[in-house]
Amino acid sequence: MDLPEAVRWLDRLRTITDLSFDTGGDALLATVSPASPPKGVPLASRIWRFGLDGTASALTDGPNSDALPKASPHGHDIAFASDRITLGKRDLFLLDGEGGVRKLGDLPGSVEDIQWTPDGQGLVVLSADRGLNGGATTGATRLWWGKDEDPEVTSPRPALRRLFHVTLDGGRTTEVGPPDLTVWEFALTPEGAVAVVSRDASERGWYHPELVRIDFSTRVAQVAHRTAWQLQGLSADTMGRRVAFLEGWSSDRGLVAGEMRVLDLDTGALSVLAADRQSNVTALQWRDDDSLWFTGWRNLGTVHGVVRLTGEIVWQREDDAILGENPYVARIAVSPDGQAVAAIREAIGEPQEVVLRGAQEQGWHRLSDLNGEVARGYPDYPEIRKIGWNGRDGLPLEGFVYIPRRLGSGPHPMVVNIHGGPCMSTKHAFDPYNGLALAAAGYVVFVPNYRGNVGWGQAITRMNLGDPAGAEFDDILAGVERCVALGLADPDRLGITGHSYGGYLSAWAVAATDRFKAAVPVSSICDQLSSHYSCEHDFHEFINGGSLRLEAHRRIAVERSPLNRLESPTTPTLLIQGREDRCTPVGQAQEFYAALRECGVEAELVVYPREGHFLSETEHRHDALSRQVEWFDRHLRQTARA
Repeated sequence: MDLPEAVRWLDRLRTITDLSFDTGGDALLATVSPASPPKGVPLASRIWRFGLDGTASALTDGPNSDALPKASPHGHDIAFASDRITLGKRDLFLLDGEGGVRKLGDLPGSVEDIQWTPDGQGLVVLSADRGLNGGATTGATRLWWGKDEDPEVTSPRPALRRLFHVTLDGGRTTEVGPPDLTVWEFALTPEGAVAVVSRDASERGWYHPELVRIDFSTRVAQVAHRTAWQLQGLSADTMGRRVAFLEGWSSDRGLVAGEMRVLDLDTGALSVLAADRQSNVTALQWRDDDSLWFTGWRNLGTVHGVVRLTGEIVWQREDDAILGENPYVARIAVSPDGQAVAAIREAIGEPQEVVLRGAQEQGWHRLSDLNGEVARGYPDYPEIRKIGWNGRDGLPLEGFVYIPRRLGSGPHPMVVNIHGGPCMSTKHAFDPYNGLALAAAGYVVFVPNYRGNVGWGQAITRMNLGDPAGAEFDDILAGVERCVALGLADPDRLGITGHSYGGYLSAWAVAATDRFKAAVPVSSICDQLSSHYSCEHDFHEFINGGSLRLEAHRRIAVERSPLNRLESPTTPTLLIQGREDRCTPVGQAQEFYAALRECGVEAELVVYPREGHFLSETEHRHDALSRQVEWFDRHLRQTARA
């Protein structure tokens, strides 16, 4: 199979998100989307219903994007968000039991979350004002709709993420959140909500959160918990007196994989649950007054189960798969009676599908067949082999190697593909880290996990703080040597690529070693100091050990910047970048390109218009893959033959 055929098959994959049970527990709701739209065509996601009897049907038909389905606690209504009226701005809509759809409320911003009030007579909506930015996991582009922004103005004006109450009858819309804080996520209580908030409304503010109680009648926020780390996954108990949440280091909004906490909102007592056994948890919900459902990462797979407030783990199940809509958050959906759990599941050789089982059963029953054609028909699916090795100081590490079928005896040209974050990891998945296309082009592909990753506990997740491109880079090089020792990789034909933080580490490889014969950093960082002041997040403060206003941390940022390490680089480098990226701004790629050219190194910079932190348009993804393969072919194959 060649690259174009592989790409055509991968384009058929549909993604599933936003899974939840309906009120009666006899069906599941989810958002189903195509892999990516062509140029000029909006993403056409739809709300689907998956019956427990195996039936499946689309409930909406757009236009544009429908998402975030939430079933009413009473009756058959389903609330959802859609930009069918104004492209790029999600409004609130209601789908009734007869299939009718109507807009509900008058929200000034774009809907990011929806929760029904317990009586089913209203909804509380988290809405982002125009002019804010999205997080890295959602593309890191500026939220804008309507007429073009001319000029583009950035200022500390009152653009926030806000909470609104919308009545079911008539759609009366009332702002109920604090007037001077941005709300990142919330959970309802009888008096209002508990929420993760910050005073800085930019992505930078998310890294410095407070957990507050909000009284909707007065819009007053009372601080309940402060932390030096990041927060995610709020879940309030039925009485609204206790809130469960996750706390830990996270490089990006949406990636928190931390320790389980329960806060008594009346007394302020804080409990930490089972942190010595589960400290990369990504989702929580109350099971009863004394226990919680939890889901998280465990090594290369997922773990889920029940934990008591005493810290006792009642039971847990591990799975060599991703349970959740993406490799960012592991999550299960629990039926209203607590007797069944469902998930979006993918594993090696198995693309995303909706699955179901009894709460404590072992096996999953598949409810959907959205990607069955790809699962059954993808030609020459490679061997994806788990390998282990020891990093610096003997740290045990794991990752995957893609080995193309019918490759013959080794060693072979190999591309190292480094994941981003770094608070992520490659997991058991249909395409563990975007290596299928490179494997189809005939390359062995190594996707390493390194210190700073999630799945092995908070201690390992925090190991690279204050040491970017240090021991973690040695971990990756040790993994490369393991691939060479196994006879998989030709030590003279090695390429390297990576996205985001993986782009930073692949740029570091260009600056710090001549080990690789070609490099393709994607959405990369070359100068930590300039990136810190041009991007929209506060990642650099944490990865360098503290505030960059302090000389010790500023020195690390400067010393561990590929731009400042260039002395006599030799690695031909192709840089790929989205023009609208607010996480790793286009200037980073421009600076590195200019510096490489100044050093006399072969380099090329490709910038895609309308794209953010990820390439979303089909033509752009195809073009970038073709350029990447051509670059590696030129420098790992043609040069070697010459």
